[in-house]
Amino acid sequence: MPLQRFIARRLGALTEPSTRIPYAWVYHEPDVFMQRTSSLSVAKKYLHRRLRLALSGQSSREVRHVAPGARVLWIYGGKASVGDAVMDMSGRALLRGREGPVDLLITPGLKSVFEGDDIFRRVYDDPANVKPGEYDVVVLQEFNYPTLRLKRTYFPSLPFACLFRFFHGPDRNQTQFSLAAVNDVFSLGLASDALFARAKPYLRQECTLPEAVAEHLPPGPFLALAMGGVEPRRTYAHWREFLQAYDIAYRPGMPSGIVLLGSGNGADAAGALMQAKFIHLQLTSYVGQLTLRDAKRVIANAALFVGADGGLMHVAHTTATPSVTLFAKAEPPYLRLTPGCQSTPLQTDSDVSAVDPAVLVETVVQALAATQQRAGQALPHFGER
Repeated sequence: MPLQRFIARRLGALTEPSTRIPYAWVYHEPDVFMQRTSSLSVAKKYLHRRLRLALSGQSSREVRHVAPGARVLWIYGGKASVGDAVMDMSGRALLRGREGPVDLLITPGLKSVFEGDDIFRRVYDDPANVKPGEYDVVVLQEFNYPTLRLKRTYFPSLPFACLFRFFHGPDRNQTQFSLAAVNDVFSLGLASDALFARAKPYLRQECTLPEAVAEHLPPGPFLALAMGGVEPRRTYAHWREFLQAYDIAYRPGMPSGIVLLGSGNGADAAGALMQAKFIHLQLTSYVGQLTLRDAKRVIANAALFVGADGGLMHVAHTTATPSVTLFAKAEPPYLRLTPGCQSTPLQTDSDVSAVDPAVLVETVVQALAATQQRAGQALPHFGER
């Protein structure tokens, strides 16, 4: 028994940095993760990362905090998805007005997401174009292999701080984690309740639409719908039934414009909707036609965003537009949303297509009414027959 307790304590000390977020207010699920994961495998990965740091000569260069005036290069080598990147770097909003500049080095596929950013001074996608002498410190997103390789290869002599350090396992609220880590590493001194209230995915606020886009939008208020999806369980299959039910429920004052957004994987679904006939609704499709930045601008002008958990949903939550969002069983909404998102979630016991179109319409109508009430507008009799 003493030996077993000793082993358990040692494994606990090795798994803690990878499974427990050191900020009590950040939502995460370490216990759920450890129920399906071997403590030994987590400990081995943690030790492997520590060994890589030591062998590369980088361990001694880590600092826990960044000086206020330091010139910073932020390296993001996380997941190559828009949603993850938006959430993981949302904490940079706390750095507005910081004395020292912050630049970003990110993978080519994600560079366009942050171009024109109002926090990052410059955005690079090729480390060969970055001059190490222009920086005092590197901020790493996490201790994953791509990030450590970039640091060791291109910036070996610069000191570095790390936001997420060895944490890699349990599902977590990435937006909250980002704000907590930035507050800590940059020594901003904000209290946890203030961070909780401010937590929200962040991209530069832009509402002005290019003329070529604006002239084809429906007149009056419109809903923005996210078509398609990368994963079947997070791709809604009943948009036509939803719009038919919304058309029936339509009352004067409700948005009659419907704008379809998304990448090329939603083109077939959008094409089918554009062929459908509705009494009150006017559809416009921009699926596969807009940059992410212009799609964000369209959403910023919408009365409501409706879509499943995915990249466009997280982009929508960087705007002031409220949303109704669909979640599969595997994605708890409290780990994807914050109060600042102004989102009404619908989660199923399977995939997102299990959401009944009638329930979705009812939720959308209620969300529209709540939005108008907050704005102090007169309410139409939504849902009355």
